Amino acid sequence: MLPNEFNPKSLFDLLRVGKNNDGGYLVEKNSIKNSKTLISFGIGSDWSFEANFKSIKNVKIFAYDYTVNNYFWSKRSKDLFILFNNFFKNENENYFFAKKISKIGIKNYESFSLEIQDIFNSIEFNYYGGEPPFFFKIDIEGSEYRILDDLVKYSSNIEGIVIEFHQADLHLERIINFIKNINLQLCHIHANNFENCDKFNIPTTLELTFSKNPIKLKGEPTFPHSLDQKNNPNNDEIIIKFKV
Repeated sequence: MLPNEFNPKSLFDLLRVGKNNDGGYLVEKNSIKNSKTLISFGIGSDWSFEANFKSIKNVKIFAYDYTVNNYFWSKRSKDLFILFNNFFKNENENYFFAKKISKIGIKNYESFSLEIQDIFNSIEFNYYGGEPPFFFKIDIEGSEYRILDDLVKYSSNIEGIVIEFHQADLHLERIINFIKNINLQLCHIHANNFENCDKFNIPTTLELTFSKNPIKLKGEPTFPHSLDQKNNPNNDEIIIKFKV
């Protein structure tokens, strides 16, 4: 069971963004409407979220993933490479893709790391017109904990966030502090069923959705939401319960 801090206090107006199953997230509608720039941390070969987001709101997109390197493309087809480049670079300069050789928040042997401030200060970000309010999509396999303080620091310029927390059972207090300190409302929670629960029935991977000015609906939230989908269609959905 999860601590009650993880329980969204209202039912909000959500929609699903991204492909079916793993890679799609529930997002609060107002946070899309009010955003001007989407910043994505972690994409791999799946940019369905970014494409769907842009089809709803014509925002600038900046995507960062240290795994998208020469080895990544050597294992993929030429057609995918062309599609990827067209998607991020040639859409009337509304997309921009920047690959980095370091994990977010982790220094490499050249003492380089990618921080949120680095993005805001970058030539590319300013040249291509990145501006607040921002929406963040974050799925970076554990490095999310390294940027939580920065997200709080810049929360006045953030309209919405979807973030995947890995090994959540080991970092409950860090996540709770983030929920309390971020200047956004927790609108939704979903357990990624590619991973299991720990011995206390706490899901080890959690997807959380935040919004600055969410639209409340009548009724009580249920988990999973009717728009949620199993990340792994071959596994049972994880039913989230909260401590009273």
